Amino acid sequence: MSKKFQWGQTSIRRMDGVDPRIIRVLFRAIRIMSRKKDGIDITIPWMGGIRTADQQNKLFLDGVSKCDGFEKKSEHQSGFAIDVIPYIKGINFYEMPSIEQDFLFYKVASVILEAGALEGVKISWGGNWSSWRDCPHYQIK
Repeated sequence: MSKKFQWGQTSIRRMDGVDPRIIRVLFRAIRIMSRKKDGIDITIPWMGGIRTADQQNKLFLDGVSKCDGFEKKSEHQSGFAIDVIPYIKGINFYEMPSIEQDFLFYKVASVILEAGALEGVKISWGGNWSSWRDCPHYQIK
């Protein structure tokens, strides 16, 4: 039996300032995830929503983004992007082998891209990029 997932208050706060079309897609995606039997939930990680130039620059300096926030801005700064990661209760996602992480990201991406299609919103997934793979990243095309 599948579990009914819903966005937690922290994830909802992290959606503040994000384009309403993306939020619509995310709420459709969480309903789809609830119908799946694999138990994979989704969450918005820290810094996964809208970012200031300084916050974006910190991520750039840490080597986790190609956008410096000033010369090259991220879609996160305009609210046209959000990061979503898989969540399975009791499992530390970041301690999993990378092949298992990839598997979970692909499952999440298939649901978010499906939700985008159902909502009529064209979404680009960072896991499909050729120059820089950013599996948590989704943005308006």
